[in-house]
Amino acid sequence: MRNNKGLGRFETIVIILVLLIVFAFLYKVLIDSASGTNFNAMIEDAISFGKAVSTNADFYHNSDQVSLGEAIGEGTIKEIKSPVSKGTCNESESKVVLHEGKYMVTLRCGDYIIQEEALNNLDKANVYEIKEVEAETAGAEKVTLYNCEVSGKELFPEYYDELYFIYKVNKNNGSNHYNIASVDKTCKVIKKEVYREKVKVEE
Repeated sequence: MRNNKGLGRFETIVIILVLLIVFAFLYKVLIDSASGTNFNAMIEDAISFGKAVSTNADFYHNSDQVSLGEAIGEGTIKEIKSPVSKGTCNESESKVVLHEGKYMVTLRCGDYIIQEEALNNLDKANVYEIKEVEAETAGAEKVTLYNCEVSGKELFPEYYDELYFIYKVNKNNGSNHYNIASVDKTCKVIKKEVYREKVKVEE
């Protein structure tokens, strides 16, 4: 049986189903955009960060290990606006490390992280949601953060990942440190340990 436009019942149902699928897709895109959970954009940002480090080695104090904060400070990349949360991506925990000839990229934005993924394989990278926990539990990951103590006071307003911490100390003091042990000659290094759990994001 056909309607007034000459379409049969089957064709009409097919058209309605196609429209529903299109609307569902557009709705998901809008919701993802509104909620900030654009993980594909986060992966693209990680690729851009990795390329900025791998192609600008001469700009860095130690081109084998570069934090996002250093890359921003040296002008090889701009702050990365987080596509999955408010604000910008973490300058301290985000880093690129050259390991066995491969650039391994870590990018943390809000409570999400791409961790130690090879630059040439980032398009297939996993994204994890992270949650800090009060104490070490089974499966929890330990993260060590650093600060300097000068005259009994903490030098920086917060604690940083090792690479960014060394960069901050060098910038602050005009020093030339490459590791935590040598930083201890400039100031008293203090640290704290935090624990977190990771859950793979399923898109």
